[in-house]
Amino acid sequence: MPAERVLRVRIEAPPEAVWAALTDPARTVQWYFGTEARSSWRVGERLDYYDGDALQITGRLLAYDPPRSFRHEFIATWGEDDDDQGTLTWTVEPDGTGSLVTLVHAGGHGDETAEGSQQVLGSLKSYLESAAVE
Repeated sequence: MPAERVLRVRIEAPPEAVWAALTDPARTVQWYFGTEARSSWRVGERLDYYDGDALQITGRLLAYDPPRSFRHEFIATWGEDDDDQGTLTWTVEPDGTGSLVTLVHAGGHGDETAEGSQQVLGSLKSYLESAAVE
């Protein structure tokens, strides 16, 4: 299994806006490959990402410390077989007038998942820094 990949991005948006973008289904659909986050947000229960009615990612919520961080299993379901991609840990910290977002991806398939993680962070940054976000 590959080592942890730690990715960081500074976003010119307050931590509360970043947290909402990470956890509110109406917002995740805007930047996370068109998927809605669905969860009770209780540790040990599922966190699923749906594209319409199609489950794309599933896994258990492993830690939840709002509005600072959460960690979850990342099992891709978009292929023929479920694919365990390890875990994702999202952390949001205030940074001046904006926020520092750290994504730690443990496990997965090395370069393939590193590229996907970088793309996701870039999309989150673009979404939050666009004029369309309230």
